[in-house]
Amino acid sequence: MVTDERCEKALRYLASTDEQAAELKADVDRSEFKAKAMKAAAFLHLEGTVADREAGSTQMPEVAAAYEEHFKAIRAYGAVANRRAVEVLIVEVWRSVGANRRVGNV
Repeated sequence: MVTDERCEKALRYLASTDEQAAELKADVDRSEFKAKAMKAAAFLHLEGTVADREAGSTQMPEVAAAYEEHFKAIRAYGAVANRRAVEVLIVEVWRSVGANRRVGNV
């Protein structure tokens, strides 16, 4: 059962991570934009068929590093987003148990 104290802890965590979650989501979007822009720039500077240029632009170290940064941003955001989702579930369980108590089901 979820206690009042655990629900309060969940609410505090959610309130304290609003901005952090938003910043991490912005980092994901920003790093994706950067990686795609770097890949496009590399594509334009390469020669050959479209397939060759596409493959070559993906293999450039700068582009690979930009995508690695993007994947790290996804991981950081995912960790916070997943924890926030768990805390939301805890609050929902607490609410459900409280509602059941009020109608005499528990």
